[in-house]
Amino acid sequence: MLTRFVLGNGERIRFWEDLWWGDQPLGSQFPRLFRVVLDKNVLISSILGSSRPFSWNFNFRCNLSDIEIEDLEGLMRSLDGLHLSPSVPDARFWPTSSSGFFSVKSFFLALSHFSGSPQVFPSKFVWKSQVPFKVRSFVWLVAHKKVNSNDMLQLRRPYKALSPDICFLCMKQGESVDHLFLHCSLTTRLWHRLFQLANLDWVIPRSIVDMMSIKFDGFGASKRGRVLWQAASTAIIWVVWKERNARIFEDRARNSEYLWDSIVFLASLWAFCSKAFTGTPPLMCYN
Repeated sequence: MLTRFVLGNGERIRFWEDLWWGDQPLGSQFPRLFRVVLDKNVLISSILGSSRPFSWNFNFRCNLSDIEIEDLEGLMRSLDGLHLSPSVPDARFWPTSSSGFFSVKSFFLALSHFSGSPQVFPSKFVWKSQVPFKVRSFVWLVAHKKVNSNDMLQLRRPYKALSPDICFLCMKQGESVDHLFLHCSLTTRLWHRLFQLANLDWVIPRSIVDMMSIKFDGFGASKRGRVLWQAASTAIIWVVWKERNARIFEDRARNSEYLWDSIVFLASLWAFCSKAFTGTPPLMCYN
């Protein structure tokens, strides 16, 4: 669980379901008791009362067996040192953030950990790029292969998958995240044009995550250069996804020249809106 609670008066924390005592909710620590309890959402204050000695109002729906009685004794012993503070409200604590407060960034990083993502996640490429938040969030999904590419749809919702399994951009290979955003012939041409613009030689990486993780100083090592490179790289991913959806759902296809113009426009606009390019006309980004 991503959220812990700090006990005060016990009037907002669920005794069994919330994480407030130990490393797991009490319902998970004592599953036999949780199975026979009458109200699984009961609050701490309703069970323990407001002061010591505790009232222990568990309200089980049947008589306890011998082993359940042993579990109950163990639960009561574990809570023996507990103290309620009647004048202090319960508080929520976000353990994945150093401040203890929730942030979108810490939430996504926590999800990265639980989803078994690669050890070296391209967090700077995703979160430091000066692009709209919805675009950054989408790039995060791409990096974790959570977008609804056809190979993912076949695993999750096969009735919604495309048949035959084919990439609508090149009309050749099956559609996967790495193919769509990197290895597809149309997408590769767009990446190639970006590297040509930056006068860089490149070899197509194994995966889109590798592409995000490699540090390219395509437009120089200055802050403006880094901002512009991230904006242009992100624009390719965004434009490719929009074009893929247009071809599937709208039966509308644009040529690679149109897509490249869209990438130049978006990268220029996003860079222009960043602090690094304050006072710079957007078209100068690619001059």
